[in-house]
Amino acid sequence: MTRHVASMVGLSWWAVGWVLTATPTAAARPPDPPVRVVAAKATSPAATFAARQPGTDGFKVLPATADLSSGDLLVTLPGAVLESNNRAVGLKSLADYDGRSPLPALETAFTLNEAKEADLDITLDRGRVDLSNTKTEGAATVRVRFWDQSWRITLDAPGARVALELCGRWPPGSRFKPAEKGTEKPPSPAASLVMLVLKGSVAVDLGGLTLGLKTPPGPALMEWDSLTGTRPQPQKLEKLPEWADPEATLSEAGQKAAATVERFRKARAENQTAALKAFLGSADPIEQRVALVTLGATDDLDTLGRELAVAKTPEEWDFGITILRHWLGRCPGHDQKLYEILTSPALGYSARDAKIIMQLLFGFGPDDLSRPETFEVLIEYLTHDQAAVRNLAAWHLVRLVPQGKAIAFKPGWTKEECAPVYLGWKKLIPAGQLPPRAKKE
Repeated sequence: MTRHVASMVGLSWWAVGWVLTATPTAAARPPDPPVRVVAAKATSPAATFAARQPGTDGFKVLPATADLSSGDLLVTLPGAVLESNNRAVGLKSLADYDGRSPLPALETAFTLNEAKEADLDITLDRGRVDLSNTKTEGAATVRVRFWDQSWRITLDAPGARVALELCGRWPPGSRFKPAEKGTEKPPSPAASLVMLVLKGSVAVDLGGLTLGLKTPPGPALMEWDSLTGTRPQPQKLEKLPEWADPEATLSEAGQKAAATVERFRKARAENQTAALKAFLGSADPIEQRVALVTLGATDDLDTLGRELAVAKTPEEWDFGITILRHWLGRCPGHDQKLYEILTSPALGYSARDAKIIMQLLFGFGPDDLSRPETFEVLIEYLTHDQAAVRNLAAWHLVRLVPQGKAIAFKPGWTKEECAPVYLGWKKLIPAGQLPPRAKKE
């Protein structure tokens, strides 16, 4: 790619990373963080956990039997396992290697809290965790916090197990709105959570309302989202869905992905920096993806920006945009951080161009895609003065109109080089028309 791409991806991502990790001035320094206590112990192989202490930069890869402290943000590889201090509860993070899950979770992250009124207390940030009662007898309890929620889950008997999966994202058709002082608070991404009983029975106290659930067949599934809240009526299932069934067989592609993650874990246990560098430089697209997900998951935006600026293939560029969009939807405020950087003196985008970039990152909803004007604007953006706008417009067009893959385009092409691309798309989608339907094979 050319420096045009680096100016959009590399510098802006580097600046976002700087905003996220910069040390506050003495006058603005926040109060000291609460005292960290050991809240659980890792029991999985080395390098499945990476931890970032409050007020520090970067993540430290942890050994196999590490003590896990309260307040640390823990980002896990699939298969990371911990046990509560009293050995009453086990937690395992899992991945959806075959894309069967209802939520697009790319990684798992959570914070442990000091357990005072439960056997284990966690704040789930994103991804999937399975919670199990590991006692020899009696019930075990877990306090699970996420967004504005605080649920108390009682695993009724030894072996009882539940899966929770949380994901934040911008709903299709969302509109970017810069934050302005004295005006209405800008919109936030929407979060969704599913909870499924995998074995045994559980009781969930939502704060004044307690619901009973059991493994299928029976009332096994609960859903929550930040827009409508909790559905108070558990859904009945006849059997476990494949995405959650621990006994489900992975496809061939899923097995390859799982094996790649395990190779990365082993390499990271030996040397964190070398492992990441090797996987980023690999010709294997699965290894590249594992490394790119790791960069986004651990907020290593500086490295991610540099990598995207020299992406070796269209597939790497495409997945890099996906990681960026995922990062924007992870939690409230990420969109405002990126907008501030785009309009900062370091990058110098005008407010108008920055808003265009942000909206292209947000994407489009069904209503947008039913209007020819949407495609007309995207095609016109192929002639925009800013490379970032041209690249993102082309990214959307190819995804929305597969026939357009035949129109040659490389991220980073100059405005002049994009002229034939513009003419090709104008011919494929004439003004006032919707894209042609893809032919069935």
